[in-house]
Amino acid sequence: MNYLQLYNSLCKTTIVLICLVISAGGFVRMTGSGMGCPDWPKCFGLWVPPMDVSDLPPNYKKIYAHRGYDQLDFNAFHTWTEYINRLLGVLAGLFCLILLSVSFCLKNKPLIFLNFFLVSLMIFQGWMGAVVVYSVLAPFKITIHMLIALFIVGVLLVLNTITSNRRITNIKQKHTLMYVALLVTIIQIILGTQVRENVDLLIMTLDRSDVISQLSNVFEFHRSLAWVVLAVNLLVVHVYRKDGLIFYETSLILFALFGLIFSGISMNYFNLPGPSQLLHLIFMVFLFIGQSSIILKHSNLPTLKFPSFG
Repeated sequence: MNYLQLYNSLCKTTIVLICLVISAGGFVRMTGSGMGCPDWPKCFGLWVPPMDVSDLPPNYKKIYAHRGYDQLDFNAFHTWTEYINRLLGVLAGLFCLILLSVSFCLKNKPLIFLNFFLVSLMIFQGWMGAVVVYSVLAPFKITIHMLIALFIVGVLLVLNTITSNRRITNIKQKHTLMYVALLVTIIQIILGTQVRENVDLLIMTLDRSDVISQLSNVFEFHRSLAWVVLAVNLLVVHVYRKDGLIFYETSLILFALFGLIFSGISMNYFNLPGPSQLLHLIFMVFLFIGQSSIILKHSNLPTLKFPSFG
């Protein structure tokens, strides 16, 4: 068995799973399902969530009053939406453990260390998920939860790079340009999370049609920086394709840019519809992955040596 090929295939699958978890988290937030399960890791004290309010004790509102159920009613859609998000997280965690197991077969100490680090991050992320639930969805903690997920994606991209055949070109100008593009994107993501926190607070007391007009100056900066993100990334795509350096990542970057423009315009002119907020998050993750992948392909990461297997 070729353990290196197996590891790399599992790594790519895990990246997809983490992206699904991020998307599911965005869907949970979009539908307001975050408190669909008021406890963690169980849901209403059960490993299999209830399908109907009749499956709960008559005094469930009193039991979970400290979780907001003095004001909330049981909603099966919200409950299962949140629980499926958790199940996807467990599946992603399981794949990280499998990656760690396969890394032992490859007998490479740096790879084993990175996989231990990845599993530790997943455990921390699981704990952070519990913190989010027990904080009754504090916006700042939700943001930290999401940023950790992006960091996990970054670690997986590194693992994917060092276990695959990658072409390294020492073109400093292009490498520098990609760093600038990624830095601008990370700043934009952080600003976007601050805007979303502001939206979450305002939407509790205002109609959606009034929210944008009441947003802080961070929103104006976020919207203005979007033009910089667009310009820098279009330049990246132009430079790479002009010189024949056409990676699938450049197509992903273009796809993400147009998606971000579409979803951004939709949010601005149609009172922040939930689907547009979710799509905006997904496209930003795509942009982050495309940029990070190109940087890693041109990086000076050490080439790990693995034992050969038949």
